[in-house]
Amino acid sequence: MLMLNRLNPNAVVLAILCIACTQMFAQKKTNKTSSPVVNSFDALVLATVGSEKVMYADVERAFQKNMTRRDTRMSQVPKDTAMDFLRLYTNYRLKVASAKERGMHKDSAVMADIENNRRLLSETFYFDKVVADARVTELAKRRTQELQIGIILCAIQNTETKLWDTVGSKRKAEDIIKQLSNGGDFQKIAREQSDDKETGSNGGMLPWISGGSIIKAVEDEAYSLPVGKHSAKPVDSRFGFFIVKVFNQVPRTSVKFRHILLQAKDGRDSLATMALADSLVKLLRSPKAKQRELLKSRGITTEGDAFTEVAKKYSNDEASAEKGGYLGSYYSRSGGLEANGTRLLAEFEHGVYGLKDGEISDKVKTIFGWHIIIRDSTKIPNELVERDVAKRTYRRLYFEEDKRAVYDSLKMAYGYQWDAATFKAFMNTIDTTKNTQDTAWWKVVPTDLATRSIFNSPKKKLTVNDFTDSLRRRMDMRGYTLNRSGMERAINKLYDAEVLDQATSVLENKYPDFAALMQEFYDGILLFKVEEQEVWSKLKFDTVDAKVFYESTKSRWISEPKYRYSEIYVLQDSILNEVQRRLKAGESFESVAAAYTQRDGARDKNGSMGAQSPRTSKIAHVIESERPSIGSVSAPISIDKGHSVYRFDGPEAPHVKSFEEALPELAPAYQDALQKRLTEQWLSDVRKRNPVVMNEANIQTIWGK
Repeated sequence: MLMLNRLNPNAVVLAILCIACTQMFAQKKTNKTSSPVVNSFDALVLATVGSEKVMYADVERAFQKNMTRRDTRMSQVPKDTAMDFLRLYTNYRLKVASAKERGMHKDSAVMADIENNRRLLSETFYFDKVVADARVTELAKRRTQELQIGIILCAIQNTETKLWDTVGSKRKAEDIIKQLSNGGDFQKIAREQSDDKETGSNGGMLPWISGGSIIKAVEDEAYSLPVGKHSAKPVDSRFGFFIVKVFNQVPRTSVKFRHILLQAKDGRDSLATMALADSLVKLLRSPKAKQRELLKSRGITTEGDAFTEVAKKYSNDEASAEKGGYLGSYYSRSGGLEANGTRLLAEFEHGVYGLKDGEISDKVKTIFGWHIIIRDSTKIPNELVERDVAKRTYRRLYFEEDKRAVYDSLKMAYGYQWDAATFKAFMNTIDTTKNTQDTAWWKVVPTDLATRSIFNSPKKKLTVNDFTDSLRRRMDMRGYTLNRSGMERAINKLYDAEVLDQATSVLENKYPDFAALMQEFYDGILLFKVEEQEVWSKLKFDTVDAKVFYESTKSRWISEPKYRYSEIYVLQDSILNEVQRRLKAGESFESVAAAYTQRDGARDKNGSMGAQSPRTSKIAHVIESERPSIGSVSAPISIDKGHSVYRFDGPEAPHVKSFEEALPELAPAYQDALQKRLTEQWLSDVRKRNPVVMNEANIQTIWGK
């Protein structure tokens, strides 16, 4: 019950927009600006765009996100690379300046966009900062340690209501803690008194755990206890009250091992199997020279790994024997096999972890037979990998629970609360076995109760009538149960957004990286709108202009090499034999093709296939590769589920395509050129009012000559 399941150059300028519109979401996953590394260049002005100063720190942040170089200092890249990006960035700032010149920053639609998206961005950012960052760090740290723990669950059921008796369960847990404090045996008490019979039958013992492998309440308690200690007070959870004891704690390691399984079978009894195991252990532990002699006596000749050869010959584990006993991946006590999470039997696991790298075990007994184990290697957790795993694990298992707890604490702090008397009267009035889909559930609420306040918030008191109206009319609140839990969900639906707005109202002042994120988003919206006006709306295909572009770029539109050939294609071997006989007898290729070829439409053309491209014709591809002489006839080749004999009629030289021929390739190139031209005309005009001036002194300071 407790264990959890296991560029286009022109497009680069536009990609700056992604800084604000798409890459910002990646920031919350990998950006480290909340704890920035101080860089002596951050405050240097690299350029000015009109009156705006372009700071090194801003350009570097854009560089790291937009160029997927999140850990690369811009000062460390070659000067040419840095200058190319700086020019892109100043163009980006010119576009934003152009939007502001047009008053787009005051546009009501822009402001509405900002307001609507700020809530989405601020929610993710806020909960990452308040909850996720610290918890992921904690979880990653926990994943470096493995614990062996026991649990006792107290979850008494009321015999009348069949519900969990909270008071009785807590009292039982407190009594067990007293017994343990007075020297009681944890495992004995677990077997006799735990309400989780599965773990209780095992003395409360769980498999080894690490961060993210067990319910949060129990994990938090386990990692807070020293080895040998048990809970000082009951641990509350949705399952009941737990008492936890830590029996062992070790650094988490993953091991690679192999094994040989020997079973009593095929006429070999238990005693013979044990004797074979002992003899193989002796062989595998022998010095190399003696080992080779012993292997040879058993019909095994090897200069390689003895364990592998012995496993292949003797192991009864068919799945691993051919791989020298290897089970396919590293193994950790808390995670099982990396490939699939499978856990080893306790005796086998103890045998593996009782070895050092390179050591071979004595025979180890399990329900499957006798095992001989070699521990090949050990690896310790990688910090970066573990943090990534911790992020995914936390989001999947714990984030929503923690997020709800933060909302609840914020409500309490800001004065959001039920009016206890009205809420009690309301719950006593309605039928708590129903839900809000019942069409008449609210009609039993008395008139005098309907006008009373049921929930208080800083802005407005919520009356019973307001509350029932929301439950009745809002589609997103249909189906809520009419019990305490359902009403809490309903209130959360009504007030969570308001509470979040209050909590995140000062994010820009408190977190500079959030302020930068919102500024980027704001600038991105401006850029999108102004670029739509100046570029995208004008990207229309003009045939006259496109022909001018074609004339100026003719050398780009050269046809590909093609090859002319004639073919006789047949499906049956007997017809192929007849074709070859007649060709050898001196009949012309054309007459034989007209009589026998089975390629659609080819007989009327005496087998002529015209000029074909190697990209689309298999025979043309063969001709390009083999370069036969003009007029030569090939040997038969298998093609298209039949046979083909072809004659090479000659190459067709590349030529300059006509406008119509070139159009499929020319159209996108023309669009790119038009986009570039429109953009440069626009930016050239903006530069007249907002001159771009590079600060050569500061650029020299950072990148030198």
